[in-house]
Amino acid sequence: MMERAKRNKGNFRSGFSLVELLVAMAITGVVMAAVFKIYTTQQDSYVLQEQVAEMQQNGRTAKYVMTREIRMVGYDPTGSNNFGFLSAGVNSIRFSMDIEVENGEPDILGEVITYSVSSGNLERNAGSGNEIAVENIEAVGFAYAYDEDIDGDVETCGSDMKWAIDSDGDDFLDLDLDTNGDCKIDISDDADNDDYIDGTAITPVSVENIRAVKIWLLAKTGHTDRNYTSANKYVVGNRIIPLTSDGNRRQLLTTTVKCRNMAL
Repeated sequence: MMERAKRNKGNFRSGFSLVELLVAMAITGVVMAAVFKIYTTQQDSYVLQEQVAEMQQNGRTAKYVMTREIRMVGYDPTGSNNFGFLSAGVNSIRFSMDIEVENGEPDILGEVITYSVSSGNLERNAGSGNEIAVENIEAVGFAYAYDEDIDGDVETCGSDMKWAIDSDGDDFLDLDLDTNGDCKIDISDDADNDDYIDGTAITPVSVENIRAVKIWLLAKTGHTDRNYTSANKYVVGNRIIPLTSDGNRRQLLTTTVKCRNMAL
């Protein structure tokens, strides 16, 4: 019995003290906190990469669907002259093409198309109401190259085309967006720093004379990144989208579409 008691006493003395347990718990807590931090950082990075990839895909998709249809503006196999641009807005566009029945008469279902942005989505209306074409498109802008004197040549500035808009909705292009004559459309054309390019007045040109369309698309991520603040301003048509701290990443895409069926 005495020997057993001595052994038990020795075993008791070989255990952990309270201080040792506290130190071990502290070290374990630090390690677990580090592991959790690494996990959350990697998870945030993964989610961000997914969001950016989705944003880029949305932008490319929006550009593709609009380019495909705008390229067909004025398609008129019967030679009826009833198809073309119906409105040339700075943030919406409406046009027609004879692709459904090919009878020379515009069909409001499928042959008259409108694109615009509403509630952060690119919307398409083919006669049955606005439908979401692509999500998370913050802004869209348009400008139009034109053949003023119908000589078969588009008006140019340097090596680029002149880009104008219909500012008052009367179906005549009346403002050249290049206000400073450097043959570019950028932030420097916002002379009074009010987040809009006012444009330089031109002799009004009918939308029938449009030969190409310049498209700006501003896509954004569907979720916010609390640690991100935009450092960019974006030119979207005649708008200057200012810096923002809403946590959304953005990507600006531009393209030029030549309207091959509008050339004489």
